Amino acid sequence: MPQISFEFFSPKTISAAFSLSRAVESLTGFAPRFSSVTCSNDPAQTLDTLRALRRSGLGPLQAHITCATQTPADLPAYLKAVQEAGAEGIVALRGDTAPKGLEVMDLIGCAKKNAMRDIFVAAYPEVHPLAQSAQSDLDWLKRKQDAGATATITQFFFHADFFLRFRDKAAAQGVTLPIIPGILPVQNWTSTQTIARSCGTAIAPDLAEGFARAEREGRAKMMAIAQATELCDNLIQNGVEHLHFYTMNRTEVVCAICTALGKAPQQSLRSVA
Repeated sequence: MPQISFEFFSPKTISAAFSLSRAVESLTGFAPRFSSVTCSNDPAQTLDTLRALRRSGLGPLQAHITCATQTPADLPAYLKAVQEAGAEGIVALRGDTAPKGLEVMDLIGCAKKNAMRDIFVAAYPEVHPLAQSAQSDLDWLKRKQDAGATATITQFFFHADFFLRFRDKAAAQGVTLPIIPGILPVQNWTSTQTIARSCGTAIAPDLAEGFARAEREGRAKMMAIAQATELCDNLIQNGVEHLHFYTMNRTEVVCAICTALGKAPQQSLRSVA
């Protein structure tokens, strides 16, 4: 039975805050190994969300921190703030815009000095859009491992072979970190395609046609559950012991996938009393 973990993002509206609350209530029963909170352009939103979730039962919380939203001078204070807000570790990311003089190795090193229990970093089964090559991606991952990262979470992908080949190449490169596959259940096929294009995630023609047909026939949710469950099962059959779900703060599809994989949710006494 694999371990699972979840990613959430900080809400920006009252309606989004209620959606997050419902998502958390639905997913805590699956006893995640940990949960992470993404960082927007305003890192203070991450702090607010961490405070709201610190006693939710989502496992140890991890705060996403990007080099694009921090400076070397401000980082130590922000790391202390995320710890005080409830984070036991971080997900160290470069971010989508030019760093403010901060490199991801510096971020990892500072987290180590602050005694962060977990330091997750990113990995890319398919070449990162800004990377020079697939080998460059592997070189960066090895450097992040050598700097002190404790595990890595991958960009999402739709075809298990991409992950399995990447895992083998990383091992050959000397990467010994746990490599946790990131799974993005399809909540909306149109927006998912946009995200995939922006991060270089391949979509096979038959998969695209399958989702398009499912939407036309009103079976989009069923298709999403089947596709992600099959992907996860393939990974598990090939030795993967941990799956990380990008929830998008929506849980119906995520819950169905986890249940199909044998992770029956546990109800608390409070919820059944």
